[in-house]
Amino acid sequence: MRATLPAADAPPVPARRPRAARRPALTRRPVVRFRTSPVDLALCTALVAVIVAVQGWNIGAYPTFSDDEGTYLAQAWAVQQGEGLAHYTYWYDHPPVGWLQLAALTWLPAQLAPETMTVGTMRLAMLVIVAISAVLVYVLARRLWLPRWSAALATALFGLSPLAVNLQRQIFLDNIAVLWMLLAFCLAASPHRHLWHHFAAGIAAAIGVLSKETMLLVLPALLFTMWRFSHRDTRKFAFTGAITSCALVGFTYPLFAVLKGELLPGDDHVSLWDGAAYQMSRPGSGFILDPSSAAHQVLQDWLYYDRVLPLGGLAAALVLLAAYRWSVTARALAGPAVTVALLALVAMRPDGYLPAMYVVQALPFLALVLAGAAASVSHALLRRRRRPEESRLLRGARIGLLTALALAAAAHTVPRWYDANRDALAADESAPHRQAAAWMAREVPDPARTRVLTDDALWLDLVHAGYRPGDGAIWFYKADLDPEVARTLPRGWRDVDYVVSSRTVRRDAVDLPTVKAALDHSRPVVTFGEGAARVEIREVTGGRE
Repeated sequence: MRATLPAADAPPVPARRPRAARRPALTRRPVVRFRTSPVDLALCTALVAVIVAVQGWNIGAYPTFSDDEGTYLAQAWAVQQGEGLAHYTYWYDHPPVGWLQLAALTWLPAQLAPETMTVGTMRLAMLVIVAISAVLVYVLARRLWLPRWSAALATALFGLSPLAVNLQRQIFLDNIAVLWMLLAFCLAASPHRHLWHHFAAGIAAAIGVLSKETMLLVLPALLFTMWRFSHRDTRKFAFTGAITSCALVGFTYPLFAVLKGELLPGDDHVSLWDGAAYQMSRPGSGFILDPSSAAHQVLQDWLYYDRVLPLGGLAAALVLLAAYRWSVTARALAGPAVTVALLALVAMRPDGYLPAMYVVQALPFLALVLAGAAASVSHALLRRRRRPEESRLLRGARIGLLTALALAAAAHTVPRWYDANRDALAADESAPHRQAAAWMAREVPDPARTRVLTDDALWLDLVHAGYRPGDGAIWFYKADLDPEVARTLPRGWRDVDYVVSSRTVRRDAVDLPTVKAALDHSRPVVTFGEGAARVEIREVTGGRE
């Protein structure tokens, strides 16, 4: 018969650490594999379909065409035509990787129907970018510990906010760069912790920076995410690999300038140094909180479309950073929260340059932290394990409070988003540009012998209509700022036949003598649209004999 130890001689049982005293830790993370997770696959697919439908409807008509869109698309067209990195002199204003990708993305439609290579039509290419980015937002949310409903909320915030619909439709390099940076975050937060994931994260981050250089601001947050989710034993290898791969890819840009002899300034060539110096010394927009500054007007434009995502996301980021020590969700979302904080600090510079598309790079991270804050609140109110001493009434009160908060948030957000997105689905703000392009193609008798100053948005339309690229259809500011173009206009404004006067041309002509003189010596032939958004076709009088 087996002997048993008396109670007094039994080995001591180690005392369990009280539950309340345990520090929450990241132990198991969800691995999102769509092929084995039908719920995630169905949810993500439905969200992406809705986002693409909302952003794709009326995409060519709203918002109005911008100069930046025309610039990047024309440079992509030059790549497709084998004319180099730009149809004018490439002066290192931005790294070219962004419009190289745009050229690849639009290559097939441009080959099948060259006349479709215009801003309004090629905006459809951005739907591919936004669809992939939405999937990456969902995957990243799941890898950062967010439950399915919260990941879905982040994806919806990212793709359906009126601010996102307005900016993500447009052909901006920022949208392409965001895709690569989201991929880098997904790889950095990989639950498998393979070293090749970290190498690939560095490569993706470098491509993001070379797509739009302002993505440099996000790199510290990416490294912090990698440190947070990498394994302690392989962390130094992960960091070494990521930084090395990022640097090797990133240094190809200055290497390109070195091989062309254009790294440093010279009398007879452009240089990377001058391009970077221009970007760093651009006239500032003023302090963003100064009501009289241009930066404040940019902020008001953002808030006109949506207040929930920028203001709510910023507040959520600050709360998550403050709760970093004691909240699992806050620690998991520290990378996106740091990203939002860094971008906000840069935007708060007293006299920095703040473009309208600056907020594009913050949109996915604002959506993630806002959805993460919602998940944290819901977890606090509805704990998985019910406390023994908690009454059914108190439990019901928690559920009621959470339901009231959700309904209040929906009641505040949905009507405003509906009204703003309804404009995006119905308004036609680009009609004056399209009508002006059609008139120039139809009414001018000999386009091949006609010189026109136009903004960037209409340049490709005129090229397809038969105007000579470069010295027939001329980007208006090149007439004063590009010596090669100036040589084709030996008599200045007198060698110009027409000016397509848009808001951009009228605004910038003050600092461009040739353009201003052409406007002063011209008469309006036809006008499309009204007010500041009008586009005038003006014939230069007293010009070429």
